[in-house]
Amino acid sequence: MLCLDYMELQAITGLLYVIDGEVQGESGSAPATAVPGILAQFAPGKAARGRERDFLFMHLTLTGQSQETAVLAQDLLDAISHRYYQAAGSVTAALRQAIAQANDLLLRLNLSGAGPVREGAITCAVLHNGELFVLQTGESLALLGHNFGIERLPAHAPERITPLGRTAGLDMRYYHYRVQTGDMLLLADPRLTHLPTHTFERALVDTEVEVGLAELIDIVGSDSARLLLLEFTDEAPSDLPEVTVNASRNAPPPLRTAVTSPSPQPMREQTTRPALPVDVETTARKATSEAALGLSRFTGWLADVIGRLRSPAPDEPEPVRWTWPALVAVIIPVIMALVVSSVYFQRGRVQRMAQIKQEMGQSLVLAEGAEDGAMSRAYYQAMLALAVEADTLRPNDGEVTRLRQQAYTALDRLDGVLRLRARPLYTYAEGVQLTAVTLQSGFNGGIYTLDSVNSAVYRHETSENYLNLLTAEPATLTFPRQALGIHSVGRIVDIMWRPRGSAVSSDGLAMLDASGTPSRSLLTYHPNFTNIRVAPLGLSSEWQLPVAMTTYNERLYVLDAGARQIWKYYPDGDGFLVNDEDRVVAFSQNPSLEAAVDLDIYSEDASLLLLYGDGRLRYYDTRSSRIQWDEATLLQNGLNLPFASPVAAKLVGRGLNTSVFVADPGTGRIVEIGRSGLVVAQYRANDENGQDLFGRITDFAVAQTPLRIFVTAGNVLYVAALE
Repeated sequence: MLCLDYMELQAITGLLYVIDGEVQGESGSAPATAVPGILAQFAPGKAARGRERDFLFMHLTLTGQSQETAVLAQDLLDAISHRYYQAAGSVTAALRQAIAQANDLLLRLNLSGAGPVREGAITCAVLHNGELFVLQTGESLALLGHNFGIERLPAHAPERITPLGRTAGLDMRYYHYRVQTGDMLLLADPRLTHLPTHTFERALVDTEVEVGLAELIDIVGSDSARLLLLEFTDEAPSDLPEVTVNASRNAPPPLRTAVTSPSPQPMREQTTRPALPVDVETTARKATSEAALGLSRFTGWLADVIGRLRSPAPDEPEPVRWTWPALVAVIIPVIMALVVSSVYFQRGRVQRMAQIKQEMGQSLVLAEGAEDGAMSRAYYQAMLALAVEADTLRPNDGEVTRLRQQAYTALDRLDGVLRLRARPLYTYAEGVQLTAVTLQSGFNGGIYTLDSVNSAVYRHETSENYLNLLTAEPATLTFPRQALGIHSVGRIVDIMWRPRGSAVSSDGLAMLDASGTPSRSLLTYHPNFTNIRVAPLGLSSEWQLPVAMTTYNERLYVLDAGARQIWKYYPDGDGFLVNDEDRVVAFSQNPSLEAAVDLDIYSEDASLLLLYGDGRLRYYDTRSSRIQWDEATLLQNGLNLPFASPVAAKLVGRGLNTSVFVADPGTGRIVEIGRSGLVVAQYRANDENGQDLFGRITDFAVAQTPLRIFVTAGNVLYVAALE
């Protein structure tokens, strides 16, 4: 057994070699530390910068008998170790380079025909500054035990497995953890992959290396296995003497030694307190100590007050004053009660945080072992609900963020969803509630946003790809009661980019003013002229609740949920005319527009898209007024969850590249649909804090090739793209 120390965090290792149920090394057949294909090592004397205190653990399996491959396995492990400790850069980059080099060596050996072809599987783990980095390739297996359960690496059998030594390209799997005292890591033999995860609980959960090894012997039974077990702790076992590392393969360290870093930390006193996670325990201790410090300061102040209230000396006659003593007598019990209450309150928060983490871990274990997808989904959703509660107690906790991300990843796998990475482009002032966003067409870039609550429209100058803001602050185009000639701005409900045409003189941003005076109007901002023109909309007194607008063939269409109509206006230069014979879009059946929230029209054939807040979606052929497809069609064509409360729908692209995008915060998705009604893709995104973004979306705009989705949520403008 070895004890590898890094400051306060150490890794106590145990090796187990079982052949047909017989433990090797106990009867003198082989030393327990000489297990072929396994290596536990810390940095040599001349390691690259940043690698000086790294600990490397490896488990390599090659096809063939262990006795025949032992020398080759050791050569490959030595090559990986040497390359890792000499490589610069991040831990994962160094591991990737080291394994790629070993793969090249094995591949060249296989191609040379000098011996039998050998293929392999490997798990490499690095303990670096209290963080654990794991990289796997091939049919490898590892299990990470916490106080709440076990994580299996990989959690599910990969769809494609490329063994070491078969090809120059490898499928590598990466994992990253912040380990805590009491966590256990098992680098296991691939022949144990048939065992369910819960089989290893007694060896990896709330136990120690020595007990875990004994349990593993029982778990392996009559099978064969080579195992490396690690226990992470901040207290070195007192019965292990400290020795220096001997890296030679021919001189393995004794069975029970402690391999320490150049500056070993002092031993800590052993206690019998209940086992709590390290961060929980130290946080509770910190909260209590801070409360006690506050109490001591209060006591000092109280002593000073009492000293000032002492009885005067006989030669200093002074009348008795009862105001201060009476006040102190009242205040002391109140303050004491507040101090004591704060101590219990802080400890309660810490204990609840620990309980949340434990419940999230248990839900993760149950989800991975569930028999069907619906049950797994319920457990993952429970994890996300717990994460929301944890954020109210301690925002941006690292462990909660990691568990939340695992739940998101698992749900994405169940739902067939692509996860986008989002970043904030601009954060507006408090009180801003963004409700719409649109992009300026052309080669100059430009993003426009709408705060309909405050009737404010903003313009951001951007680079051509829209990803870089060219000005620190946006320009404010409109505000309430703004005077534009004789027009006074009222409530702006929607915005869109309106291209030039035969009647429209120039491109511009169109803004629908649903309550301006003297009449409802379309306001158009022309960037080339930096002015806003007002086009009154005739007979708009009949409008009741306009919610959205779109354009086709230079016409203007206004969706009025209150009047249950889609009003139609014909272009007349920069203004509009009303055709008394053709004022509204006609339907063969009642479209129930009172529940509609958005619309769009395809520019090539006038197909109409209608979105409803209750989850319905209709795609009409306006020439025949027939529904080409709806939400029921989508559920048969790849939509695994129905829409819950969608807010926006867009037709994006032209020709064969045209897609329908629907934003549904109720299910936290943006769904891409082909014009034929076939679901193309489903997207989710995390914000800068790792939390779901599309669950808060109010509107979006799409730029294609490459895909960029611009999202409004609250008072922040985001951009989301594939990683």
